[in-house]
This record gives sequence, structure tokens and C-alpha cells, in this order.
Amino acid sequence: MHEFGVGWKRNLVFIWIGVFVGLLGANFVFPFIPFYLEELGVQGESNRAVWTGITASVTGLSLTITAPLWGSMADRFGRKPMFLRALAGAGALIALMGLAQVLWHFLLLRFLMGAFAGTMGAAAALVAATTPRPKVGYALGMLQTGLFAANMVGPAVGGYVAASLGLRESFFFCAALYGIAVLLVWMFVREGPTTGDREQDPPPGRPKGEGSLIGNLRIVVGERQVVLMLLLLFALWLSTTFVRPVMPLSIDDFSGESGRVDHIRLDLGPMHRYIRQEAATGLVFAAVGLTSTLAALAVAPLGQRIGYRKAVAGAAALTGILFIPVSLASSFGAFLLLFAATGLFQGAMVPGTNALIAAATPEGKHGSTFGLAASMQSLALLIGPTAGGAVGALFGIHAVYVVIGLILMATAVAAQLFIREAELFRQR
Repeated sequence: MHEFGVGWKRNLVFIWIGVFVGLLGANFVFPFIPFYLEELGVQGESNRAVWTGITASVTGLSLTITAPLWGSMADRFGRKPMFLRALAGAGALIALMGLAQVLWHFLLLRFLMGAFAGTMGAAAALVAATTPRPKVGYALGMLQTGLFAANMVGPAVGGYVAASLGLRESFFFCAALYGIAVLLVWMFVREGPTTGDREQDPPPGRPKGEGSLIGNLRIVVGERQVVLMLLLLFALWLSTTFVRPVMPLSIDDFSGESGRVDHIRLDLGPMHRYIRQEAATGLVFAAVGLTSTLAALAVAPLGQRIGYRKAVAGAAALTGILFIPVSLASSFGAFLLLFAATGLFQGAMVPGTNALIAAATPEGKHGSTFGLAASMQSLALLIGPTAGGAVGALFGIHAVYVVIGLILMATAVAAQLFIREAELFRQR
């Protein structure tokens, strides 16, 4: 597909930088929300845990509702403007969060954050629309590494910034990072007409590449394979949000074994160390981020070799299997290594599914499709923590890992049975 030239590679580099810088800022702020809520007047550990979950849920709710609309607007007005809107909106709202005085201020801003942001969905639509289709799997895998790398680096950087500057100042620092991302994307990313814009004949009086907002979405949801893969994507994202609320509680269970208050013993071979609970939680997130990044880099070569459907189904099955021993881990060291192993396969699931979605998307409708994909992600963010918390309350923390493991194994079987490998990839 020579009409894309080499510009798609430059686009990918600067979109990746935009995603990384933007999500780096978000990741070094949001792990410390429970402490910020205490500053806003929320007292008691249990109350802070509840309100932390609510702040995440309201963001997921607004993003679920608005992401398809933004995606359809991207097909109508351009994907680059929507990516810039997501970055600028997130940066402005995070800056305002640093000025919040009471809890309801923060809740409102978190709701608006979901409504006006959606960085990853906008970036995926822009990459998918400006990349030659045979290279989409590679490009989306690389893009996903930006998210995983930000997840890995963000908490560590955030801890340093919060300790050095203060909690409120961390929000302003984060907003500045978003500003840098906006500038880089605006200057260096180019969005020409997509192949769909060139090939389709629009109705008289309507510019090429445009359609009604609802019409764009109807075209996408009319594709059975796209709908099936969106459901698959929801199940895969659920695997991360389902366990996240109980993971710190699992880590806290190991603290009693250390003999030191608020410290956890880490045994890795000959190394024995005592680390604080907060550091232990950050270490698990960093380990998962590292292994997920490696997996995202490997998904394109693996997908080209065995097919993206088999790669996604196999990764989902192995992740599900690994969650069973996670529930049985008897030490923090084992828990850390097993969680890192889940990331090694979990990291291949989403970019592999995104590659299948991009290949099955009607020409010129990438914005609408990835807007719906972002909605599936945010729906998982909305449902997952509540569902995981409910399972933990009813059956115990260990049951949460078993339940999501079984869900992932069932998802792997469904993917193998019902998802069709794209013709483009079968011709590799």
C-alpha cells in the first residue's frame, strides 16, 4: 500500500510519545488518589477505599457513554483533532483536580475526565487509519507498549514527584506533561485522507469521508465480526479491572509475616528485603507493566506466524490458567513472580484483538470502531472493580483470581470458535 509512504512510521513515533507522555502523567497521579481524598476530608481507610472506587467508576461511566460519539466524530472531522482533544481535555481537567477543595469537586472533575478524554481510543483510531493494513498489527502492538510502559514507569515517577513537590503539585506537573504531548502531536503527526475516503463515493453534497454520527456507528455495529471482537475486548479488559481493587489487599495479607508493621518481606532467591506496602504494590504494577510491554512487542511477529486469533486465544487461556496459582501464592515473592507471568501473556491480548478489529473495520470507520472499543474498555473499568469487590466480599479475596481465571479460559474457547481470522492476515 504505497500510498501511505513512510509517513505512517513518523506518525506512529509521535502518537506513541503522545500516549506515553499523557498516560505517564495519569499513572503517576492516580495511584495516590486515596491520599488525596484524605486531604479533601474523606476519613477512615474503608471510606477512602470506597470513594476511590467510586472516582474510578464515574470516569468509566462517562467514557462509556461518550467514547462512541467521539469516535464517530473522528470519522467525520478527523482522527488527529480528536486525539488532540483527548490530550488537551485530560490535561486541563487534571490541572483543575489539583485545585479541588471538597470531595464533590473531585468527583465532578473525574466524571468530566471520562467525558472529554479517552486518549488511548483516539490514538488507536488515528494509528489504524493512517497505517497500511498489513502493518496495523505491528503498529497497534507498538502503541500498546506506550500504555504499558506508562503503567510501569508512572507510579515510580509519581512517588518521587509527590514526595518532592506535594500531592496537589503532582496534578499540575501531570497537566504539563499533557501539554507537551499536545504540542508534539500537533507539530509532527499528519493525517491524510484514508483509503476509505479515497475509495468511497459520498452522497451528493457531502464531503468525502463524512457521514452522520449515528450512521457511522450503524455501519460498524452491522459488522458481526466487529461486534464479536468488541465483546471479546470487553472480556479481556475485564481481566485487569476485576482483580485490581483486591490486589493491594492480597499484598497487605503478606505484611503480617514480616514481623514489621507496614512492611512486607520480599524473598527472591538469595535476596531478602523488607519493603513498605506502598512500595510492594508499586513493584507489582511495575513488574506487570514490564512483562506486558514485552508481550505487546511480540504480538505482531507471533500473530503473523500463527494468526492473530490463535495468538489472542492462547494468551487469554494462559493468563486464565496462571490466575489460579496466583490465588494460592504463599509468599509475596511468589505472588510478584506469578503476577508478572500473567502480564507476559495478558499484554498480548488487547493489541492482538485491536489488530483483528482494525482489519475487520469498514474503510473510513476506524474512529467509530475504536470509539466503541474505548467504550468496551471503560465499561470494563466501570463493572470490573465493583464485580471483583463483590466476589471478594462474598467468597474471599482468593476467589476473585479463580473467577477471572475461569472467565478468561471461557473467553479463549469462545474466541477460537467464533472469531474469524481476517482475510488480510490469512494471506500473509
